Amino acid sequence: MTRLIDRVFGHMPGWQLALWCSVLVGCFALADRVTGDELSFAIFYLLPVALAAWYGTAVTTFGVAMLAALGWFAVEYASDRDYSQQWILFWNAGVRMLFFCIVAVLMRRLRLHVETQQQLARTDPLTGLLNRTGFLERSEALVNSAARYRLPLVIGFIDLDGFKKVNDTLGHHQGDELLRVVGAALCRATRDSDIAGRLGGDEFAIVLPNTRLDGAGAYFAKLHRELLRDMRRVGLPETGVSIGAMAFEDGPPRLPDALKMADELMYRAKRSGGMGVLVEAPAPPVPLRSVSGGR
Repeated sequence: MTRLIDRVFGHMPGWQLALWCSVLVGCFALADRVTGDELSFAIFYLLPVALAAWYGTAVTTFGVAMLAALGWFAVEYASDRDYSQQWILFWNAGVRMLFFCIVAVLMRRLRLHVETQQQLARTDPLTGLLNRTGFLERSEALVNSAARYRLPLVIGFIDLDGFKKVNDTLGHHQGDELLRVVGAALCRATRDSDIAGRLGGDEFAIVLPNTRLDGAGAYFAKLHRELLRDMRRVGLPETGVSIGAMAFEDGPPRLPDALKMADELMYRAKRSGGMGVLVEAPAPPVPLRSVSGGR
């Protein structure tokens, strides 16, 4: 049920959300008026307020909260209920308005907390990059879109050379500093449309949409130079970087296959002496020869 509500309202434009919440307020107010005083619809007015607070802006939220209070006020005003003092009707409306606003504020704070926790669950705390889960989630949508529309895309796999030696000889605090340096360099090197993440240990990956082979070669060569420069700056001259990048000109295969191809290319760069960059495109498929014959 929660997923269904999120699917319906999660990507709805603001004006549509406001319209649907207003319609819900109107429906509940009408039902409240028709059923009279015997049945209470008080709790149902909270539904559109909660929806507006969770999915809408602050203006939409408090607009719906005011509309819910006015709807409830209109039902009571039309009921011709006798009050000892006329101002009690307006006092009740004000209290309900305050109640709806408090609920709206709490819902918006809860949403912010949930979004923050979701973001933290997908972020590597050491480097500030996406962790493996976050990287795979975001990359899969991008890779699937590029494959569907046959758009160019590059996947790069990055591995640090000599990372274990840094941890063993200089301590884990120096290893953590090295990872932070790499994370900072990747953050500087990526555009808003790019995806960079730490897959675990000293392995990193980058997805570059709308990038072809020649552009990928220049990009990773520059990134390699900057990474080595930053490592020297923090006093790690013996540490290097091996990068393998696979450029898919007409759309990539599935994400696991694309990552595997970039990973294998990175290991080729590492086996060739380390501290190198290899950027290639997949080899075109070899056409099958038709064989004819008979007896």
